[in-house]
Amino acid sequence: MRVPKRQMQPSTHSWSVGYPQAWMILIAVNVGVFTAQQIVNLNDAGWINRIFALSDAGVRQGYLWQFVTCTFLHGGWLHLAANMMLLYFAGREVEALIGPRHFLAIYFGGGLLGSIAQWAIPPHLPGGLMGASAGVLATLIAFATILPELDLTCYLFFVVPVHMKAKYLARIVVGLTLLALAVPYAIGHFALLASLKNVAALFQNNHYITAHYAHLAGCLLGWTYVKQLGYGNPLWIQRYFFDKRLREQRRKHMNPEQFIHEEIDPILEKISREGIRSLTRAEKRILEMGREKITKRRP
Repeated sequence: MRVPKRQMQPSTHSWSVGYPQAWMILIAVNVGVFTAQQIVNLNDAGWINRIFALSDAGVRQGYLWQFVTCTFLHGGWLHLAANMMLLYFAGREVEALIGPRHFLAIYFGGGLLGSIAQWAIPPHLPGGLMGASAGVLATLIAFATILPELDLTCYLFFVVPVHMKAKYLARIVVGLTLLALAVPYAIGHFALLASLKNVAALFQNNHYITAHYAHLAGCLLGWTYVKQLGYGNPLWIQRYFFDKRLREQRRKHMNPEQFIHEEIDPILEKISREGIRSLTRAEKRILEMGREKITKRRP
């Protein structure tokens, strides 16, 4: 994924100067931990995974730190490279736009929520869960929510360039994750797909777990977090409550004559046409507000 230089924010010019950015430190830590993981496994294969990767057995033994430490482990160089590439492209933009404090909250919050979701939702974890994918996807979705119309160049299979807006990339990521969750259920319920069970089993063994629930949880946290910061287009429910607050404030500041003309008169016309039983609760509340305004206006 590459952001066109003409669309880069002015704040991104400081990436290469001064103290290291948070996204740089996270990449360095992940690479360092993975290197240590490989060195230790040469002498005692699986020791780090048993202690620090998330598993049902570890949680039962009280290794609650696994919910966090598993996000710094990776199953291989390709797994690490994919996560760090996404973190490089999305993390630097998000940190430059909302600051390191919010960026780190999204990254670690997505990783922690993803670990909890993957552990809590059946089927449980027979082997070890590891990877920074949940935190990275939380950052990616946050990036796409903050800059939905930004043009990106994504490389399919690292070769074929594909141009799209950031919002479409986010939808593709979420859609593929949902599809990956749905396919195993479809395989189990349709006889025509029974021959694919052996293929699916290759990706669902005890040694490597594709954490689809963790990915979805990370995406949800990244989207929700930046929504609370005020980025992205508001949802219809947000627009509804915003418009409702505006109407209430406007009514509160109306003088009695204006309130009667704009709010009370239409309700009185409705009563004359349909009767008082036709009034809604909101309309009755408006009548009560009008009565209070008129009462206050009297000497």
